[in-house]
Amino acid sequence: MNNMKIQVLWVDDEFKEDFVSFAEQEGVDILHKRSALEAKDELQKNLSSYHAVILDAKGILNKNDQVTNLTGLRVIRDHLTEVNSKNYLPYFIFTGQPDYHSREEFRESFGDFFTKGKDEQLLIDKIKDAVLNKDAYIIHKKYSKVFEAIQSLLDDEIHRYITDLLVSIHHQQDNIDDKLHFTQIRIILESLFRVANKVGLLHDNCTVAGKVNLTQASLYMAGEEAKHAGVKNSRPHFPKLIADAVKNILFITGAASHTADPEIEDNINLKQYRSQINTPYLLFRLTFQILDIIIWFDEYVKINNDYSINVAQWRVLNEEVYEGEIEQDQDGDFYCGECMLNRNYVNSNRFPIGTRILIIDISVNTSNTKSKYPKFASRFNKIDE
Repeated sequence: MNNMKIQVLWVDDEFKEDFVSFAEQEGVDILHKRSALEAKDELQKNLSSYHAVILDAKGILNKNDQVTNLTGLRVIRDHLTEVNSKNYLPYFIFTGQPDYHSREEFRESFGDFFTKGKDEQLLIDKIKDAVLNKDAYIIHKKYSKVFEAIQSLLDDEIHRYITDLLVSIHHQQDNIDDKLHFTQIRIILESLFRVANKVGLLHDNCTVAGKVNLTQASLYMAGEEAKHAGVKNSRPHFPKLIADAVKNILFITGAASHTADPEIEDNINLKQYRSQINTPYLLFRLTFQILDIIIWFDEYVKINNDYSINVAQWRVLNEEVYEGEIEQDQDGDFYCGECMLNRNYVNSNRFPIGTRILIIDISVNTSNTKSKYPKFASRFNKIDE
């Protein structure tokens, strides 16, 4: 990805393959949309994928329109004006309509333009000038592996947070807004935990009313007991280096963020720290740690994305030991209370119906009997009476 090309959206009802080929030779990849509304929809879905936009002056609004006019240009121009209030995306007008070239009011309304069949090289050069020196493009190129992972896992908001953090590093800014950036880092972690929960890597108990308990989630993913959530995974997901990095991020950012967990005691006195060492390097350190976590997490989810397999590793702490009797329902399934029992384990131990047992390994039932028995007991011992 070190040779990452400039990605451009071209909005024009008359597609010219020779211009696309020319642009590609110049290091510019072009995606084409015929109408303004198609282009607007594409930008709303994949804004972060593009570095610039080329607009036709006289185009169509809807893909089925037959008559060309300025309406489509106004619609997409207004949308880009709104986009540029938050994230700068340069756009260029590229037209082959000679009737607009001599009209000064067109320039006053829409700005300068480039003429088809004449200004192709000039247009490509202007796009490069606007994009290659833009901070975001430099950042996305330099940290391409990170942004590939973000594109796979997270949304445009996280894409913006990471870009902001790396632009700060790129400019070696000293006037760090700790509360803003540290909160952003915590939100990035929360977003990763939400993905983990979605694929079954993180237990539902680590989220409350739609909010992730970051401390409990980090303990659970590290294979430790998340005591307040009452759960533990049967094996750790985080390797030790990732687990330590997550704990470190939560500890430090909790000192500046309003989202600090009450369980994190003795947070560093960030105000005192800043009065002694007013540098950006603490933020830089945490940023690079979160980048490593994102890349690691992306690879891990690709390999471990089977929800039923992941959920089968969930364990409930306060029910790891459970007493009851073996019973059998009309379908022939063995159960004890809310737990479906491992049929092979019952039969191999020749436990008769009514045997009192001590269940020592409970997990979530992922079979088709889960509506009757939400839990599954894989191991249990007979209680001698």
